[in-house]
Amino acid sequence: MANCHQNFFTASDSFYLKISLDNSKSDSLRGSRDNLRKHIKKKFNEEGRPAIKFYMQGSFVMKTMITPLDGDYDIDDGLYFSPNLNPRPTTETIHQWVVKATQSYSTVDPPIDKKRCVRIPFKAGYHVDYPIYDLIKKDDTNDPEPYLAVKNDGWLFSDPVQISKWFEEQSSGNGGQLRRLVKYFKAWADYENQSTRSKMPSGLVLTILAAEGFKCNDKRDDSAFGNTASSIYERLIENEEIKNPRDSSEDLRERITDAQFANFLNRLNLLIQTAETALNHTSEKEAAKQWEKRLGDRFPIFEDPSNKATKFTSAKVGSAISVNTGSA
Repeated sequence: MANCHQNFFTASDSFYLKISLDNSKSDSLRGSRDNLRKHIKKKFNEEGRPAIKFYMQGSFVMKTMITPLDGDYDIDDGLYFSPNLNPRPTTETIHQWVVKATQSYSTVDPPIDKKRCVRIPFKAGYHVDYPIYDLIKKDDTNDPEPYLAVKNDGWLFSDPVQISKWFEEQSSGNGGQLRRLVKYFKAWADYENQSTRSKMPSGLVLTILAAEGFKCNDKRDDSAFGNTASSIYERLIENEEIKNPRDSSEDLRERITDAQFANFLNRLNLLIQTAETALNHTSEKEAAKQWEKRLGDRFPIFEDPSNKATKFTSAKVGSAISVNTGSA
């Protein structure tokens, strides 16, 4: 049976290394973030705006950021008002404060005022998203709670810092395998987005699903990836809800259209079938070619090493056929 663990992780030109940020790129993105933070603070001071601070969130903090195929890195940098706003302007006004503060920054294109953040596209081809929070202290006994400025919908409770802490708890004790699998799922979705009209789920959704369905195999990333995909699929067929792990009242499934969800299940089903074929193949080289079909040409193909593999436990994928909306 084929073993492509080295293709995924241990080889010097592995899939993991090809999709991961190198140190120089990470330092460059961090430097751009820091300089833009200074600029925003300076503009806020000039305009007499309330005091702000920043907290990184998302994949950069969770160490699951990948190199996207289009080079458009997505950095999430939370902007927090501290102390809380009093009086509190509308969320539309708050968004415009950030838009105005960043318009004059020389290395960015015009800001994009989105529903849940202000996006700052850098001319170099990446962007920083600024979700904006007000820290509200409800009484003297509790810590302030973050409320997100959602344009046209007001202020909604949202605590991404707690999600990062949750993921840190989930990923401890498995030798970094869960983090790697999250990267594989993101790279798979990125590749699928190049050829499908319906957008694949966000990185946060993929992270939550991977953590919930994680099937550890500390010696085999290929097996762990395939079995985790199978676990995710079986769970979603039974229950479509994708709850925020730190706020069960928020269902992230509601941010995914039915067409997008059907497409996701279809592509996930195809990934599972490919994983089963690859993991039960007698040739590592031919197995790698199967993985390449789903992960793209960043997945390396080597000559057959003398390895043995554990058998893949596939999902019951027959029910997935009913939701197929496109070709492989």
